[in-house]
Amino acid sequence: MYEEFVKLAQENVKPVMKLAESNTALAVNLFKSQSEKTVDFMQSNLAHLQALSSSKDVNEAVTLQQKYVEELGEKWVTASKENAAAVEAVLTDAGKAFEGSLAEVQAQAKKTVQKIEKEITKAAKKAA
Repeated sequence: MYEEFVKLAQENVKPVMKLAESNTALAVNLFKSQSEKTVDFMQSNLAHLQALSSSKDVNEAVTLQQKYVEELGEKWVTASKENAAAVEAVLTDAGKAFEGSLAEVQAQAKKTVQKIEKEITKAAKKAA
């Protein structure tokens, strides 16, 4: 009976372990993405400053600034969408991992209780 309890506990921990693995992978992906985006933003900022410093015309400088701000905004939106998609994927996987787990736990608990009741009944009959 102890073996059954241990087996039941191990099976019920699987969704939690899968969730932990997913969360770890998500964190790694988000950190990697943040790192890459930071490097990209820094490089584009440097290129923009170089372009501005070489510009002799005020109108050209304003146009460069507007273009840079638009590109920067697009990059931020893209990065946000990518991060949101990664988080959403993990949440979907988590939902799938736990889907049906509660019903399985309840069914296994019911079986275990029934087995325990049988064992207690047997023990009570022997004792009497």
